[in-house]
Amino acid sequence: MPIVLSSCGILDPDFKSQVLALFDKPIDSVKLLYITTAIDGERGDKSWANAEYKSILALGVLEENIREYKIGNEQIDLTAFDAIYVLGGNTFYLMNKIREFGFDKQIRNAIGKGIPYIGSSAGSIVLGTTLKPAKIYGDIPVTDRQDYEGLGIVGGAIIPHMNKKSDEYNEWLKTWSGKSYILYDGNGIIIK
Repeated sequence: MPIVLSSCGILDPDFKSQVLALFDKPIDSVKLLYITTAIDGERGDKSWANAEYKSILALGVLEENIREYKIGNEQIDLTAFDAIYVLGGNTFYLMNKIREFGFDKQIRNAIGKGIPYIGSSAGSIVLGTTLKPAKIYGDIPVTDRQDYEGLGIVGGAIIPHMNKKSDEYNEWLKTWSGKSYILYDGNGIIIK
């Protein structure tokens, strides 16, 4: 059940090597499901998404082996893929779609079957116990629901972009009593 938590993709060469070691086949034969749902809830400039997509190609995943997917009515078998990559964007929008379509069960099933889950920013945060770190860098809840509960697959708060908002995160961490996973842009954490 490898889980890769990142802020903005897999950029650091050492981290990249660790991620590539998760696969028991050549990376150019890996079939990747690329979930881009969170970007639909994002405001402002989205050019960073193109750079992140290029970082997936830089890993060695072939473009023809990448299937983009938006969480919604179309059902998809996550276990038909060798890896799942969940792009960042608006964390609350992503969680709302996960809950609306019962996608959490599919995520849990895929991780339980050993399919690597690679989260980037919002894609990482949703696996934790709380969504509150997303508010620090400006994500706005997209529903009236005032629930900040994450999926709890990873026990603790997942805090991306620590290098960009360290003062705000440090203030929030003073009020947080649970475990924290701190992520810096370009690097990440692998949970096995």
